[in-house]
Amino acid sequence: MPQTACRRFLNDCFKNLPLRIPRRVTTFALALSVTTMGCVTTPRTWQKTVGNDTSDVDRVTSQIDNPAPPIFHEASHTAAPITADVVYANEMTYVDRSLDEVLRDALQHSHVMRDIGGMILRTPETMRTTLQSQIQEADPRFGMQSALSAFDAQLAATANFNNNDRIYNNSFFAGGATGFRQDLNDYQLELSKRAATGSLMTLRAVNNYDSNNAPANTFYSSWNSWVEGELRQPLLQGAGLEFNRIAGPGATPGVYNGVLIAKANADINQHDFTIGLTDFISNVENAYWDLYLAYRELDARKKAMEQALVVWNETNSSKNGIAIEAAAEALARQQYYQLKAEVDEALSGRILPGTQVRNGATGGTLQAGGGVLAAERRLRLLCGLPASDGSLIRPTEEPTMASVYFDWESSMNEAMTLRPEIQKQNINVKKRELELLAARNFVNPRLDAVGRYRFRGFGDDLLGGGNQGGTAPASSIGNLVTGDTQEWMMGVEFTVPIGYRKAHAAVDHAELMLARERVILKEQQREVVSNLSGATADAVRAFQALQNNLNQYLAADEYFKALANQKQNGIEVASDRLLDAQRRLVNAEIQFFRSRAEYAVALKNVNYEKGALLVYRDLRISGNNPYSEVLSVDEIPGAEFIPEDAGIQETVTDENMIGKVTPFDGGAEAVQVVE
Repeated sequence: MPQTACRRFLNDCFKNLPLRIPRRVTTFALALSVTTMGCVTTPRTWQKTVGNDTSDVDRVTSQIDNPAPPIFHEASHTAAPITADVVYANEMTYVDRSLDEVLRDALQHSHVMRDIGGMILRTPETMRTTLQSQIQEADPRFGMQSALSAFDAQLAATANFNNNDRIYNNSFFAGGATGFRQDLNDYQLELSKRAATGSLMTLRAVNNYDSNNAPANTFYSSWNSWVEGELRQPLLQGAGLEFNRIAGPGATPGVYNGVLIAKANADINQHDFTIGLTDFISNVENAYWDLYLAYRELDARKKAMEQALVVWNETNSSKNGIAIEAAAEALARQQYYQLKAEVDEALSGRILPGTQVRNGATGGTLQAGGGVLAAERRLRLLCGLPASDGSLIRPTEEPTMASVYFDWESSMNEAMTLRPEIQKQNINVKKRELELLAARNFVNPRLDAVGRYRFRGFGDDLLGGGNQGGTAPASSIGNLVTGDTQEWMMGVEFTVPIGYRKAHAAVDHAELMLARERVILKEQQREVVSNLSGATADAVRAFQALQNNLNQYLAADEYFKALANQKQNGIEVASDRLLDAQRRLVNAEIQFFRSRAEYAVALKNVNYEKGALLVYRDLRISGNNPYSEVLSVDEIPGAEFIPEDAGIQETVTDENMIGKVTPFDGGAEAVQVVE
């Protein structure tokens, strides 16, 4: 802070005081202001934090009383929603995106670990953000910097100015005068530092100025100066590296905030972030396969509707007023409009929650198709994209149809090692073990060893030349430097609470909390193993369903084509049989693509339950040192991750998957192995 600003501030403070301040007072205050304010703040900040200018507070208060929240660009610059009318008018453009590209967009635009359940509106305080680690680090109560600050050196300075005017009944107590007048000033500068062992080291400089009318004084005014070093070392309670690193200096029973506890809190916070990120990635992938299924269902229903329209036109043109032909035409018309209604529903969808974590399986159970537009909006919401920008996202990635085998022992070991929930709870257990060690320290009595050594000086002036020895030295600093007067003190201080009621309660509480965390860790491991077992079995079920539904789809397609060929060759085919074949085909096709999406979600869920979803998607947390090595495929023992196109011979070649797929023959399919 500039010196002129300090002088102006001090003048403003002192100009209205009805006292005559000595010049040495303003000089000391000015020096102290320049020393402190120049290092930590600016004139503007000083004025706003200690002054009486309330303009900023008044402005904030008026905004609270008349709220007008800012509207951000991401919300205000959103195009009109895409509806079925816009799509039917052929005014749409499509943006083809792979799953990796969608995940990249989601992470690039995400400062909040979003969900699709409205938590950000109902309970925003529970949401995890990318600022979570920095907030924990900067927490002035429980953060790492807060714990380390207990060992920072402390500089303290005091200055007291006294003017005494007294009448004594006994002149002996006033130095030979009954009317005693005195100008007494005390100046003290102290530097203290707490060591990791609990020691408190202090270096202190004191100067006393005394000017009085006692006739027995050697000098009318004199200076007393001394420099002393003091050491206070706890010997029982509060002593040792272990206690001070766990609880921190000055801790009380039950309140521990040392460096190790702060680090444990930071690690727990990091695992919380990893849990939120894993859920977020899982939800993005769930939404991607929801949209994939919605497009496939829409495509299947559109083809069925077009085929139903052809059948309706044929029956309508051959209707000659005969009751049977009229019934066939009505049936064909009814099926066409039914399929058209289903197409409209498959396009728009309903506002319902899609596939998300913990809606059945921990990683998410595939829900029924909710429509292209609704599923696309959900994916945009999760990815941080505008709700509408005039285009539609269209998935380009196809779910694998290869069998994937997971070795149980390796999967279980990975789950016990990589699941962030298990890692977080394990740190909770270790944290409680540290707290128990700290709590036992309070059962000891308080015994401190105290030592002090002092150099003293006395003189007519604070600084001055002349004789610095004898009983009338010229200056106190000069006399102090000679080292003629030295003092020391050694002692112990002992304090003990009778009964140690609070200390024993702290130990009991720490033991119970440790037992609780261990029980929770055990149950978490049991649940993780159970969920992993269910996810592994569900992956097998999903693959079997994929095989069955593919064969069912191929049979339905063959049946419909056979009837269509018969009709084209002049063989009479009842219209209801043809319409029923259409219905069977569209249901089989939708069920086939649904099973493909289910299988993709099931494989993702196995990796989710193993705690390897981020590894599976080749994602790493920047700056996350404890796991930067873990999130590398090469570092996971017993795991072999094969790209989806390696060694897999897809039997599907046609884009629409119609008539080009050969059925599973019970062993001809490719196998992808993850040991």
